[in-house]
Amino acid sequence: MSQLKVEPKLSDEAWRAFVLEKEANSALSRRAWARYRQGLRRLEVKHRRRVPLRALRRALAEDAFFCGTHWRHTPRIVRGALRSLLRQNPDLRLYAYAAAEYWAWATSVSPADLGAAEQMVERAREALRTEPLDPSVRDNLERMMAAVVRRPGT
Repeated sequence: MSQLKVEPKLSDEAWRAFVLEKEANSALSRRAWARYRQGLRRLEVKHRRRVPLRALRRALAEDAFFCGTHWRHTPRIVRGALRSLLRQNPDLRLYAYAAAEYWAWATSVSPADLGAAEQMVERAREALRTEPLDPSVRDNLERMMAAVVRRPGT
């Protein structure tokens, strides 16, 4: 996992336009997943020359994964979105948050994915212990994971 990444600033007109369109497209993710995914592809084509490509793809992958877990979509959808997100080499903060969301989704929707989610949570916890981070960032991530990911019997 890499250190915390820096996204383009919202003061950048092109990035702000992309973010606003992405948020509008996210409304489709609850009930029209196919149209939502088409919208993501359209956004990439439209904005690929206007904003940094790595940041664009990472933002789209994040949105797909978090929309999939939030709206409790099927395992096929969430696994595909997770693979796409992990290909973007997420930073530690995003990885920890994704691990917690994946675990929460797996406990309520797909118990078959719980083992993979627990492994992801453990990797995130280990990285939090070993990687150099600002103490406030580390504390926030540890608290978030403790609040979301409950161990059996607690």
